[in-house]
Amino acid sequence: MPAQTEANQIPVPVFRMLGSDPVPQYDQRIKKKRQGNVTLEPVYSYSGGDSAWVDWYLKEFVEGECMEFAYIQAGQENSFTWAQMAKGLEYQLPLIAKLRDEKKVKVETLAASGKWFRDHYKTTPATAVTIKEDLPGSDCKTVWFDSRFYRANVLWEHGTFRITDIHLFDENFASDYYTQKETTSNFHLYTLPFIDGYTGSPERITGLYLKAVINGKEMPVEGGDPLVNDSVRGELHITWPLKSMEGTFHVDFDEQHMELSLAGNKAAQWFLEFTTADSVNMPAIKTAPDRIDCQFKGMDYVVTLTKGSFSEPGKGVVARFLPDKGFLALDLSQANGKNQGK
Repeated sequence: MPAQTEANQIPVPVFRMLGSDPVPQYDQRIKKKRQGNVTLEPVYSYSGGDSAWVDWYLKEFVEGECMEFAYIQAGQENSFTWAQMAKGLEYQLPLIAKLRDEKKVKVETLAASGKWFRDHYKTTPATAVTIKEDLPGSDCKTVWFDSRFYRANVLWEHGTFRITDIHLFDENFASDYYTQKETTSNFHLYTLPFIDGYTGSPERITGLYLKAVINGKEMPVEGGDPLVNDSVRGELHITWPLKSMEGTFHVDFDEQHMELSLAGNKAAQWFLEFTTADSVNMPAIKTAPDRIDCQFKGMDYVVTLTKGSFSEPGKGVVARFLPDKGFLALDLSQANGKNQGK
């Protein structure tokens, strides 16, 4: 979890390892009995050891909007033998070398990447991972956004829109191991959950679902292919043309805020619906018209609406996010109830 202030951060860059698949890796535990690995590691025959997956993954890595930078780790973690990793590694490395020669990627050690990061950034910058086209057999598209204040994920599946994840970051949220040691073989690290799709079930996956009243019925909004733009530094803009109703849906991220809006259809009755499975262990929440107060592992935090309002319709719905004049805007920088600094 990144710190929000330079004074309180550990001055060592930390990189996400393994090169995870941004689409299925997140909810592997929901759809299967355990959290598996869908990564660039060459020992996995269905991902890093599969030529079709590797071709797709490197293409999306190079072409996807990333804001400041994108990175992956090539190679193999843990002590697998050459027989298990040979096929995948011998396929990957020539492709990576080709991308390097074409000036599409830079190949370097983690130490060199760490030095580059420290030379360019005083605090964690906002970045993104974008998948505009999934592997054959899937129509999913996804965007992960993260900053020093929060992370969020948008997923398009079967033509519908869902926010699967919003976690807030607060440098004052202490790890369990700050004051005690772990006595088991399990090691748990947490951030502050607001939307946590990882905790759902196959029957009802936790998320914020975009819905609207269409022909008198509440139903999921359907659309075409999203367009992602990172041309303005520090901002990520998503445009989604709709099919089930007139208009274009917009999602805008910056390091502290997320704004959602509908253009071209002032009469539309749209909203975001926060649903989850009954069995999910949610953080304690209290809803007011302009804020949701949460508590997780003894930590109080808040999500504020600067445009729009919250309501609690009941019937299995945790909260409904209602726009004001076509706009919803969330302040995600106030995990501890106040802006967390510069």
